[in-house]
This record gives sequence, structure tokens and C-alpha cells, in this order.
Amino acid sequence: MASQTKYPSLAYVAALAVLLCFCKASSLTETEALLKWKETLVNQSIVQSWVIPASNSSNSTTPSPCRWSGIVCNDAGSVTEINLANTGLAGTLHDLDFSSFPNLLRFDVYELDVSRNNMTGGIDPRLFPDDKNQPMTGLLGLKNFLLQDNMLSGRIPEEIGNCKLLTLLALDGNFLSGPIPSSLGNLSDLAVLAVASNQLSGEIPANIGTLSKLTDLHLFINKLSGLPPQVCKGGKLINFTASFNHFSGPIPTSLKSCSSLYRVRLESNELTGDLEQDFGIYPNLTYIDLSYNRLQGEVSPKWGKCQKLTLLGLAGNSIGGKIPAEIGSLSQLVVLDLSSNQLSGEIPAQIGNLTELSTLSLNGNDISGPIPEEIGALLNLDSLDLSMNRLSGPIPKQIGELRDLRSLSLSQNNLNGTIPFQIGNLVGLQDLLDLSYNSLTGEIPAQLEKLTSLQSMNLSHNNLSGEIPASLSSMLSLVAVNLSYNNLEGPLPDGS
Repeated sequence: MASQTKYPSLAYVAALAVLLCFCKASSLTETEALLKWKETLVNQSIVQSWVIPASNSSNSTTPSPCRWSGIVCNDAGSVTEINLANTGLAGTLHDLDFSSFPNLLRFDVYELDVSRNNMTGGIDPRLFPDDKNQPMTGLLGLKNFLLQDNMLSGRIPEEIGNCKLLTLLALDGNFLSGPIPSSLGNLSDLAVLAVASNQLSGEIPANIGTLSKLTDLHLFINKLSGLPPQVCKGGKLINFTASFNHFSGPIPTSLKSCSSLYRVRLESNELTGDLEQDFGIYPNLTYIDLSYNRLQGEVSPKWGKCQKLTLLGLAGNSIGGKIPAEIGSLSQLVVLDLSSNQLSGEIPAQIGNLTELSTLSLNGNDISGPIPEEIGALLNLDSLDLSMNRLSGPIPKQIGELRDLRSLSLSQNNLNGTIPFQIGNLVGLQDLLDLSYNSLTGEIPAQLEKLTSLQSMNLSHNNLSGEIPASLSSMLSLVAVNLSYNNLEGPLPDGS
């Protein structure tokens, strides 16, 4: 890891906003410090005027930078303001020696991004304007402030709420603790608030819901509790991620009519509500995960109108009723996880229309009836888990068409008939083949020998008979095999 001395400390960054008369003396003049920083700002038009005139090249006196673009000086010729806002400036602050500017009152670069460094300590409140009507210090013109993926700790200063022009605040990926300050509700232009992956706690301030321009709200992986009902009051919320927190209570009421939503992640909380009544129709929604909460109700047919969905995650709730046939109209769906609920009825044949599906998890429910033959049309399927239900009838031979399948679990059902030899065509099976705890009969098909990449096979607790095929000895990738509690006879196959 690079030495931390390579990066500006947060105390140095604070020097951008306040008068630091107590700064240590710098060996660089203000002109030299600016020219050194300019060398790192490649192809930046705003700093093209930062040059020493040829007439001064032989002069031992360093010229003043006061006439350079973006530089303002006091009567004594010392830099008091560096204003590079709205210039498309790109670069870092690593090579800007802040201690060379003892009289600096304002530093405005429009977007201040010091993410992904080794910055430690707290966020200095002096970075931001005070709460006066006409503040004179602090990052007055700041619109984008990013301190992502550092090692910052302590609380988020209330003073950030005084940056009235702020449109983007990204503090995610640190060790910040305490509550989200209510002053953030004063940032009427704020569009993006990202404080994910910290150690924040307490309730979300209710006035966050008054931010009418808010499009992105990232709160995931914290210890937060209490979601304001009007989180989408402005009607522009696009990306709402609040997973892996301590949120409890009802789903925010404003989400039902929040048709602007594109991505929603609320999984792994303790939220309550009725799935059918608390959610609406979202024409732009591509991803929603509500897994592992305390939701009830049924899967409404209206989910079939969210035509852009690629992931629908409802696992680990108390959702009942049937799987609606309308789910089959989600032609872009890649992941469908309805596991560990109280679903009943049959698997609709329309499930075969989900030709982009990679993961289908319906395990841990009370689903009955046969496995539909149409499931064989899911040619992109990587994982199929229908275990722990009340499925009956034979295993459809069409499952053998799923050549990309890596994991297949049909265990703990009431399936009967023989194991279709077509399962031997699933040459992509690698992780698991589990048909245990059913009522399967007949012999183990020799064609299973083609599953040469399979690592775990469980055919136990059935009514299988005959000998174990000697050809299974060619399944060299197997590390776990369970054929117990059957009616098998004869010798075990030779081989490793």
C-alpha cells in the first residue's frame, strides 16, 4: 500500500475553504505552487494562461499570478481565490501545495473529487459555509462533493447542509457513523445522495423526502432505521438502494406512485406491507429486490406490466397465492427468485416464455402440480431450484435441453417415475444435481456418465433399483455422492 503521505490530509483539504493564517511556511511561492499543479492538469484550457512571460524568464523575481485565469488576489498581491468552476477541470489535488496560499479564502472547482485515496480522520466542518445569510468562507460554489472509498470516520457535519448549490454528495465506502444530518434536507438542488457502506445509524430525516430533484438515494449497508413515507415525494427518484440496514415498519407510501423508479434494492431489512397493495406499475423498472423482509400479500398480475425488469427478487418473505401467468410476459427477466415464501398452486406454463432467464428459484414454497414441459425452453438457464415444494408427476424430459445448466435441484418433492436419460445431456452441470427425497423409481441412467464436470450428486431417499452403472466411474469431478435409502444392489463401480 502506498504511503499515506502521498495524499493530502483532510486538514489540508480544509485549507481550501478557510483562512489558515497558522499555516506552516512553504518553500514554494504561490506562483511556483500553481505552476507545479498545472503540470498535472494535462490539456486543461483554463490553465493555459498560467505561464511566466518570456520577458520575466531571466528576472530573479517570481512574477505574480494575479492576472491568470481563475486567480484573484488581494491588494498585497497574494492569492485569495482560486475559481475554476464550470471549466471542465479534471485531475487531482495531490500536487497542489495548499500551504503555499496563506491568504486563500475561496477555492471553487465546481466538482471536488478526492475519492479512493487513503484519507483518514473526520470531515472538517470548516470545509463548508457557516449558516450565515451571506457566508464568506467555505466551499461556496460547490456542486459535486465526492469522498468515496476512503477511511474517513466520525459524523457527517451538519454544515454540509449549507452548501446550497450542492447537487451530488457521495460519501459512500468509509467508516462514517452517527445519523444522517437533517440539514441535508435544505439542499433543494440535490440530485444524488450516496452514503452507502458506512456505519451510519438512526432514522432517515423526514425532510429528505422534500428534495424534489432527488434521483439517486444510496443508503445500503449501514445500520439505519426508519424510512420516511415520502421518500419519492418529488416523483423523480430513479435509483433507490437501502438494502442491508435495520429498516422496519411499512413500505414508504410514496413508492406506489413513483413511476420514475429504475432500480430498487430494499433486501435484508425488516420492512412490512402488502406486496399487492403497496407497489404500483413501473414502466422503467429494471431491477427490484425486496427479499428477506416481512412482506405479505400475493404476487400481483400487474408485475407483468413492468416490461423492462431483469431481476425480480421476493425471497424470504411471507408471500402467498399463486404465481400469476402474467409473469411470463417479462421477456427481459434474467433472475426470478420467489424462494422461501408461502406460494401455492402450480407453476404456470407461461414461465417458458422467459427465454432470457438465467436463475429460477422457486424452492421453499407450497407449489404443487407437475413441472411444466415448457421449462425446457429456458435455454439460458444457469440455475434451477424447485426443491422443497409439493411438485408431483414425472421429471419432464425437456429439462435435458438446458445445456447451460450448472445447478439443478428438484429435491424434497413428490416426483415419481424414472430419471429421464436426457439429464445426461446436461453436460454443463457442475455444482449440483439433487433429486433426493422424492419417489423416483427405475434404474440410474447410464447416460449420467456424461456429466464429467459434476461435483455433487444426490439421488438418495427414492425408490431407485438395479445396479449402479459402472460407467459412473468416469465422473471424475465428483467430490460428493449420495445414493443411500434406495433399493440398489450389486457392486460399487471401480475407479477413483
